[in-house]
This record gives sequence, C-alpha cells and structure tokens, in this order.
Amino acid sequence: MPRQMLSALFLIAVNTVPLVGVLLFDWSLFSIVFLYWIENGIVGFFNVLKIAWARKPVSPESRFTVNNRPAGRASKLVIIPSFIFHYGMFWVVHGVFVIVFFGLLGDRFFADSSGPSGDIGGFSGFEPRGVAIAAAALLLSHGVSFVVNFLGEREYLNVSPDEQMIEPYSRVVVLHATILGGGFLAAYLGTPLASLVLMIVLKTALDLRAHLKEHRKAQQGPATTTVT
Repeated sequence: MPRQMLSALFLIAVNTVPLVGVLLFDWSLFSIVFLYWIENGIVGFFNVLKIAWARKPVSPESRFTVNNRPAGRASKLVIIPSFIFHYGMFWVVHGVFVIVFFGLLGDRFFADSSGPSGDIGGFSGFEPRGVAIAAAALLLSHGVSFVVNFLGEREYLNVSPDEQMIEPYSRVVVLHATILGGGFLAAYLGTPLASLVLMIVLKTALDLRAHLKEHRKAQQGPATTTVT
C-alpha cells in the first residue's frame, strides 16, 4: 500500500472518533468545535517542524533574504518565529471565538436547541475526557502524516521554508469556516444529532481532500539544491 494512502486511511479512521462521540456518547456542539480548534494548533505545531526540515532554497522574490540573496539557515531563524507569531495570533483569536460563542454563550443561546442527543452547545455538554482522547488521536494522525509523507517520501526536498510557512492557512481557513458555519447551522436547526454528524462528515471529506492535494503538490517536480 502506498505510504500516502496509508496516511489518508489513518486520517479517516481518526476523524471517526468525534463521530463515535456524537452517536454513542452524546457529545455536544461545543465539544466538537473545541476539538477542531485544538487540531488547528496541532497543524501549526507540525508546520513549524516542516519549516525547519524544508530544504528547497528560498526563492529570490521572497522577502526572507540575506544581502539580497536567498537565505538558508538564516531564513529559518526569521520564518519560524514569524510563523509562530502570526499563526499563534490566528489560533488564539479563533479559540476565544469558540469559547465565547459556543461555550460561554452556548448555554444561553443554544439551550432551546437541545434535542435527543443532549445539549448542543455550552459548557454543560462538554466532554473533556473524550475530547482529550480524540485530540491525542489527531496528534497521532498528523504525526503519522509528517513521518510517512513529509519525511518518508522526502517531500521536504521540494518545498522551501517560505512556501511551507503559508501552506497550512488555506486548508485551516476553509476547514474551520466550514466547521463554524456548520456549528451555527446546527444550533439554528435545533437538530444536533443530524447536524453534528453532517458537520463531521463534511469536515472529514474536506480534510482528506486538502491532505491529498497538499502531498501531491509536495511530491511534484525534482528535488533542487538543498539548504540547511
């Protein structure tokens, strides 16, 4: 079995964990959205490792240069802190939004939207143990993808540090816009079970599509002169 397919199947399997939580353990909307926010941070963590491992030279057009020349190790000393700062701000603001709207205000505004599967939003339906287990599974999934694809398939040879810096944004923005939009839709419809299942399935499909697209792109083209 190709390594890329192996990591894709692992991704699908891990994404079924919140689905099991909804169907069998009455997970709330806040539990799901909070879990996916944690995954956002996991994506950022592994992207830092990918930037550090990237070996393709920084392009001449990049603003991360030294003496008007593409920089290798020096560029990473600038790119990595820059990514941590910008992505970290994005992640924190998104987390505040999740906690305020789906946690603090969830009990008030979603109270009338609870159905046969329990509370749809708010802290009252939060499942910390289940979310922690699911988060660990997502961490393992992204770790497997990093080892199997980025390192095992030597994708790091075909991506520069500055290219890798912006790689996760399109994937994360689309996924979480879908998740947040689905969350509000679930609250509005007042049918938590069907809405949450649909949101999880849609998120998994988008995640798989982005995963395959990312690794196809990373494997295109011959490896170029490397940097350290």
